[in-house]
Amino acid sequence: MKKYNSIEQFRNVIRKVRTKHDFKGVDSDGNAIYSHDSPYPILKFKGTVKLHGTNAGIVLYKNGNLEYQSRSRVLSLQSDNMGFCTYMNGVNLGSLFDSIYFEDYIAIYGEWCGEGIQKGVGISELSRRFVIFDVCVDGVFLEHYGRDIPESNIYCIENFKTFEIDIDFNSPEEYQNKLIEWTLQVEEKCPVSKKFGVSGIGEGIVFTCVSDRSLKFKSKGEKHSSSKVKVLNSVDVDRINDYKEFVEYACTENRLNQGLENVTSRDIKNTGEFIKWVANDILKEEKDTLVNNNIEWKKVAGMIAKKSSEFFRSIAD
Repeated sequence: MKKYNSIEQFRNVIRKVRTKHDFKGVDSDGNAIYSHDSPYPILKFKGTVKLHGTNAGIVLYKNGNLEYQSRSRVLSLQSDNMGFCTYMNGVNLGSLFDSIYFEDYIAIYGEWCGEGIQKGVGISELSRRFVIFDVCVDGVFLEHYGRDIPESNIYCIENFKTFEIDIDFNSPEEYQNKLIEWTLQVEEKCPVSKKFGVSGIGEGIVFTCVSDRSLKFKSKGEKHSSSKVKVLNSVDVDRINDYKEFVEYACTENRLNQGLENVTSRDIKNTGEFIKWVANDILKEEKDTLVNNNIEWKKVAGMIAKKSSEFFRSIAD
């Protein structure tokens, strides 16, 4: 299996860019040396529409084996994820892999979306389809892919509306208004569903650095954000007054719904797996919020586990 890395917040990318720029090596004791002695870079980012479905992937190995996967596991006809494996086994993948040289594998990542997969968004009114958002060849992500196979309901997100912005990391806060403006436009009317003749809301945008594709951040509208943020794409972490407020802020219904995509199944026996995923996701995305507000993880972990457990048990099979 070739997992797709999770996408960070804008503030995480700011910190990563600045830390990398200021890193000067290590001293004789092996400690990192940082010094800000020159301006931070200006980097170009390209934004593509973020779709509200379930993460999916198709991996072709050199030996000819073809593997279908969700975000966290390999799929089969007996253990599928919203019918993705079953559907792909019944369609012509056509030119999906043609003319791409590889020595080990090609991994095609995308969103399996459409009717019955999620609700409340424009694309949920469409028939099910696979929309590609990244392609990795032997560990290196392609700068451009762009292939559609309409007869198999397979499309590339690059072929829909995109956004471009140059971000000066000396003053990233100056770009918040434009990012918010674009995000709210997508949330109000999804460009992807609109192209297929359906009017409905969208989820947000994923921005990828043109010169370093490892730098990505997501910008979701308020209806889809995993955390209850007061300002979209916040450069600084929010101040949280107490532990209950942090749980309300971080353990949202959107994050819990996202967690459903990352468990083996909705069987009640997987409650622990679900709780663990939610906790790890909060730690990954909100570690700086915890530190900034002097919130001890041990004191909120139990509250998060309780809320996660109650949610999962209410929808478990």
